[in-house]
Amino acid sequence: MWLTAATAAQLPDLTGMRLAAAVHLDIKASVFLEAFAEAGAQVAVMPVNPATTRDDVATYLSSRMRVFAPDGGDVPPAVACLDWGPTHTLEMGADLTTAAVARGHGTLTAAIEVTRSGITRLRGLDLPHPVFDLDRVPLKNNIHNRYAVGISTWQAFMSRTNLTLHGSVVVVVGYGEVGSGLARAAAAQGARVLVAEESAERRLIAEYEGYETGTLALLAARADVLVTATGRERVISENVLPLLASGCFVLNAGHSADEIALDVLGPGTEVLPHVTSHRPFAGEVLLLSGGHLVNLAAGDGDSLNSFDLTSALMVSAVGWTSSRAVGHPPGVHPLPSDAWAPCIENY
Repeated sequence: MWLTAATAAQLPDLTGMRLAAAVHLDIKASVFLEAFAEAGAQVAVMPVNPATTRDDVATYLSSRMRVFAPDGGDVPPAVACLDWGPTHTLEMGADLTTAAVARGHGTLTAAIEVTRSGITRLRGLDLPHPVFDLDRVPLKNNIHNRYAVGISTWQAFMSRTNLTLHGSVVVVVGYGEVGSGLARAAAAQGARVLVAEESAERRLIAEYEGYETGTLALLAARADVLVTATGRERVISENVLPLLASGCFVLNAGHSADEIALDVLGPGTEVLPHVTSHRPFAGEVLLLSGGHLVNLAAGDGDSLNSFDLTSALMVSAVGWTSSRAVGHPPGVHPLPSDAWAPCIENY
């Protein structure tokens, strides 16, 4: 991850910053988290999802920084992490910021949100500090979202099922940047791709790119593989699940397992590692990784070189907020170009 290393070498002195990072805790996270600590910041980490957390990485980092993992106690990790007294946050999913709003927490001076799901959660909240939207940075939105996620999702699917996509009908739910990348990568693997999208504008874009489109209610029954990437809760709902053909695989490439109505499916029976069989209706539904983010929960996540760019963007953005976020009013803001331009210069 040479781009992250080059960008980390340009970090300013972060002494005095107390950075709370709520991220998927895989091996790549250790690279940028240690960079902040080496630049002088005090760092605390909250894994955003136990299913996407590597225990060996959490153990490794716990000897170098605070790790607020679920421990079965009465204090949620987000609350414990806020009680640690962060001045800045770096988040995937906005758990810390929403908890800060709920508690009236006042020590935060700036936050960075990396995901579209997180930005969506913040809409309508009375934010006490500025939050900078890293997801809409062109390098993240148009490269990571469009390319990296689709490739790593299908790699995880194929490695866990021992199936390719050749001849399969893949229904991609949601045609944002991640959805378009999923569709492109599935088509490259020999699938026939259908796009389920509520927005007429995005359906038109998908049609121009060569995909048959429609609503999820119309397309669900034709799926051999159904993948969701919307960032919205219960998209694969109790109304959609009964429509699926028996033996359909269901997986999630969005941030949260809440995109799938898991309560309707029930606990299921493991048939392969990371694959469970569910029969709440007449047919069988095959769920990957419990509905969690499949590329991380059932695989190794995005490749080292593709995630290197996103990692470098986070490093550069944190360095920028250490001094340049002062003066921005509370609310969600685009991340200014000077916060991420070093990544282009270093590439």
